[in-house]
Amino acid sequence: MIPTLVSRTGTDIQALPAGLHFIALREFREAFAYNHRRAWLFEGFIAACKALREAGCGRIYIGGSYVTSKSEPGDYDACWDPIGVSANLDPVLYDDNFLLERQRLYRGDLLIGGAYDGPTGENYHFLARDKETGQERGMIGIKLSLLEILNV
Repeated sequence: MIPTLVSRTGTDIQALPAGLHFIALREFREAFAYNHRRAWLFEGFIAACKALREAGCGRIYIGGSYVTSKSEPGDYDACWDPIGVSANLDPVLYDDNFLLERQRLYRGDLLIGGAYDGPTGENYHFLARDKETGQERGMIGIKLSLLEILNV
């Protein structure tokens, strides 16, 4: 269950309370893909989830303005768990030489994170911190299931 968004000092945009909040992909879509812009970003996110899951990725974490009350976020920010990911993963998803292609295809920022870099790591903490206020905010965790991805 998604916790209620909370007010933060210095901004009128509400965010998730600090911490990692695991939810199902369908619940994520219902809560955050509620207008045209957000739905368009969600389509890119789903394409990234599908490609990652097909390569063996089991979890993804989403932060940034997409998981706030901001009605028109520029993109979404996510990091994915590399544990179990096979060598057949498209380099666009991890090689920064393809950064612009990754953003074009998947409509967001995707970083590598997870067991060695997950809730205690650099990329996770980067995404969990508001870049304008410096305050910690919550993130959504999703356990990837190909069946759920295909039916969301």
